[in-house]
Amino acid sequence: MTKSRLVAGLAPIAALVVACAGATNNTATDAGGSGGTSCNDIADSARKEVDAVIEAHRSCTQASDCKAVALSASCFDSCSRAMRADGEAEYTSARAKVDKTQCAQFTSQGCKLIVPPCAPPSPLTCTGGVCTN
Repeated sequence: MTKSRLVAGLAPIAALVVACAGATNNTATDAGGSGGTSCNDIADSARKEVDAVIEAHRSCTQASDCKAVALSASCFDSCSRAMRADGEAEYTSARAKVDKTQCAQFTSQGCKLIVPPCAPPSPLTCTGGVCTN
C-alpha cells in the first residue's frame, strides 16, 4: 500500500475522532487579535452553563418525570441528556442566553462547530432517583 493511499484511508477515521470530541476550531481568538478567549474555551463555557441547568433538574421518582434534551447550542453539541421535564423552561432560557452571549462570540471569532455523530438515546428511566437515558 502506498503512503498516499494509507493517508487517504485514514482521513475519514481522523475526521470521526475529531467529530466525536465535539471539537471546535481552537486557533481563533477575538477579532482584535489581542489574545482573546479560544474557541474551545467559549464552547466549554456555554456547555457548562447549559449542563448546569440539566444537572439541577435530574431528580425523579418515575421515568415519566423525565425528558430527553439536547446538550447543545449554536456553538457546541454534546448529544442528548435526560432531565426532569419541569425544568424545560429554564433549560430553554439557558440555551437562548448562551446563543446570544458565548455562541455569538464564538461565531464572531470565526470558530467552527463540528457536530459529533450521536447514537440514538436510550429509553428514559428513573434510576436511583435520577433521570437517565
